[in-house]
Amino acid sequence: MTTEIAPGTGITPESQSVHRIDIPSATEDPAAYVTALLDVAGERDPFDVLAKTPVWARQLFADLPTELAETVPEEGEWPAAFIVGHLFDVDIVYGFRWRLVATEDNPVYPGYDEALWAPLPRLPFRQMLDAWTGLRASNVALLASLPAADWQRTGRHGEQGGETMEVMIRKVIGHDIAHINQIYRAIRLVRQAAGLDVAELDATYESLGLR
Repeated sequence: MTTEIAPGTGITPESQSVHRIDIPSATEDPAAYVTALLDVAGERDPFDVLAKTPVWARQLFADLPTELAETVPEEGEWPAAFIVGHLFDVDIVYGFRWRLVATEDNPVYPGYDEALWAPLPRLPFRQMLDAWTGLRASNVALLASLPAADWQRTGRHGEQGGETMEVMIRKVIGHDIAHINQIYRAIRLVRQAAGLDVAELDATYESLGLR
């Protein structure tokens, strides 16, 4: 989740100071990855973040043409629309893991390579955004229905080791926030490259309180 300013795009030095959240590679350093996600999550209310993340994404996309949502902001970075597809994948994965941990004793579940999943066939962008919103709502309903004691149930990640349900949830909170930041930065780059104003986008991002 690293953004560099590409030459020749009309991006100004000012954009280099845009708020950014960098998370280490889950594959290269699983322990640092988990620590970073938990640090980003902090003490935020789990249900507040989990329920609001799709809403935040919609606010950032707002009037953005689909063509720009699907535009690569710079070499090596995903288009903002791809990030939504990734978040949809994460809700599939964690919805499965949460259900395993809620119903089995210390189950083991594998990791996965997000880079291999990202190019898989997708719904059209706006439909994907709707699908993710519905899937997230289903997962939030599941978590909200669990008794508090279930948050201490445990599972074992194939790469990251043992973890409680609560840690799993907080990892997703940190992951959500980091990717909302990535969506914001990607949209900002493509808007600027297209000669579109970013002041309203900046104000919207600031209103989310993710710094």
